[in-house]
Amino acid sequence: MKKSVLPPLFCACIALLVAGVSPSYSACDAVCRYLSDPLRRLFAGVSSLVSFPLAEAALFIFPVLLVLLPFLPKKRFVERTTSLAFAFCSLFLLLSVLPARRFAPAPGPVSEEELTAFTVWLADRANGEEALLPAFDGRGTPPARESVQELSAAVTDALRKTGLCPAEPYRVKATLFPGLFRRSGLLGYQFAFTGEAVIDPRAPAYTLPFTAAHEAAHQAGILPEGEASFVAYVALTESTDPALRYAGWTGALDACLPYLPAETQTEIVSSLVSRVREDLGLFDLVLPSSGSAAAVEGSNAAAIRLRGGENVRSYDLFPRLACRRYLALSNGDQAAARAIY
Repeated sequence: MKKSVLPPLFCACIALLVAGVSPSYSACDAVCRYLSDPLRRLFAGVSSLVSFPLAEAALFIFPVLLVLLPFLPKKRFVERTTSLAFAFCSLFLLLSVLPARRFAPAPGPVSEEELTAFTVWLADRANGEEALLPAFDGRGTPPARESVQELSAAVTDALRKTGLCPAEPYRVKATLFPGLFRRSGLLGYQFAFTGEAVIDPRAPAYTLPFTAAHEAAHQAGILPEGEASFVAYVALTESTDPALRYAGWTGALDACLPYLPAETQTEIVSSLVSRVREDLGLFDLVLPSSGSAAAVEGSNAAAIRLRGGENVRSYDLFPRLACRRYLALSNGDQAAARAIY
């Protein structure tokens, strides 16, 4: 076996070994702290030097390589390609499989009355923030920023100020395939190997800051979906910019409403001003109940399980974390409100 193949194989063995270890083990924390986290920061930092998603650009490069294959020295090319494939796959496993450092137990379930009170409070906040936004000729509220670059700078700065991110959020990029995003029901993603946070700039304007902050939180080392949404929520709602705060309130509304009875949902939605209702309606248009959306949801669930996450520790965790923060603030407990757990 060639020596060049040994390091990536060794990394793959570590990844597969740690995949079978409970996230509560201190050994997993040590591997995350000294191996996985530095790799994530390195890849995210390098990929942030370019404005387009490298992972998506690779989709153009591979067909070119296939066309050039007959003209390349095959033996040498195959050897190098095989070694590169080993390195790519092993590092991808290492970054995808290793769970985030999560040792505290998930918070207990909140009651329906508590979640209802929290969601009503979110609706009031969204109504109040909407009044501060400028007029807009299109449907719903205007974009928080004119470009993805400006939005990236705003949300990464807001994330840094929370003090909740274990690593540095670098930048958020616009996808090269917005049409594909819309058909699959995706608003954004974070690619583990390159560390890139990518969003669909054609999604409804009010969703862009929350999606960008959520994916940038992944980039900053917060892997569980619910925790990334919680940090995005804290970052946006604590901003001095009313457009970002509005995105935080409405993003939380989108996440919490489905957990309430249909009658309660109807009452809360009816209490919203017209532009907020328009925004929430636009959200449904970009998440079609199609086969492609179901396939994306299934692959995402598989990725969550690979990282050691259960359903309650993924998207479903956000309403509990956000509601717990609301209850802590209501009781004047600022310290509890500033922590994920």
